[in-house]
Amino acid sequence: MSFGTHLEEFAGLPVRDFRSQDGKSAQQVEPDQVAWRLRADTSRERRRASNIDWDGDLAALYEAFVQQVDPARVVAIVTGMPYFADAYEAQYQVAHLLKHAASWPNLRAIFLGDVVVEESDVAYMQLCDPTPLLEAFPQLEELRLRGSFSSWRGPQIPFAPFRHNALRTLVFESGGLSGEAIRAVGRSEIPELEHIEFYFGDPEYGGDGQVRDVDWLLEGDRFPKLRHLGLRDSPLQDEIAAAVAHAPVVARLASLDLSLGTLGDEGASALLAGQPLTHLKKLDLHHHFMSDAMMERLREALPEVDLDVSDQEEPEEWDEDEPPQRYIAVSE
Repeated sequence: MSFGTHLEEFAGLPVRDFRSQDGKSAQQVEPDQVAWRLRADTSRERRRASNIDWDGDLAALYEAFVQQVDPARVVAIVTGMPYFADAYEAQYQVAHLLKHAASWPNLRAIFLGDVVVEESDVAYMQLCDPTPLLEAFPQLEELRLRGSFSSWRGPQIPFAPFRHNALRTLVFESGGLSGEAIRAVGRSEIPELEHIEFYFGDPEYGGDGQVRDVDWLLEGDRFPKLRHLGLRDSPLQDEIAAAVAHAPVVARLASLDLSLGTLGDEGASALLAGQPLTHLKKLDLHHHFMSDAMMERLREALPEVDLDVSDQEEPEEWDEDEPPQRYIAVSE
């Protein structure tokens, strides 16, 4: 499954599309009260037009945005499709963000890749090295990236370890996240980080991350201010749960997210047998393969925790000669 709907909220703000031909609407909202979405007009009518200069259109969109919306008051930007194609490549949006970086001294949040399945399957969304963005925006507090560091072009080196002194939230939404990308974050210096999420994804689409790739994170001493941990969308969700059950980092978390993967009774039992989880404000396990009895055990053990065990799934039988298969929520 890929993402089905565009963002309606980001960084605590409603998302608003900016259209360069609609300057009046840009003036009807306070620039710092919305997250501005910048994307190409890929409507059916637009796609049917001939001789469209998509790169020129995107450049013009950014130029108009800087001119029509007070850049000093822009605090959040969401990027979507940069052009009409069957696949998304982040480098085009990143190039324009970097070009205009000096225009946004108060930009605090960037979402790279608000793309839905009608535009591109998540497995074919190509990310690029995010470190130039982090260098260009030293004040950035939230960065969310959707896509993978491998594509039809083959695996790519994701990025080198980096240092950022302001970043508080870092999220990788992926149908196939490489273990190398996870390890690169582990070698980075992000002293203010409070919230981190990794979508592991499908091995067939580059998601080769293993439990050992987050050992550094589970040890708990890498990011001293971390309060939210998301290890999501993994075909190894039971193994991850078993590792989390005894991980030192859990004791100081406020929320834990092991959702969207193949979690079953084995992983849930490991969680219950491990360290206490009663201090958590929220435990998100939605999209899972647990039994009714196991869900009830969790509810009884964690009565004061905001527990999400919605989206109970059943294994699917693809071949009568093979056992039923569990599936992750976000992959192709």
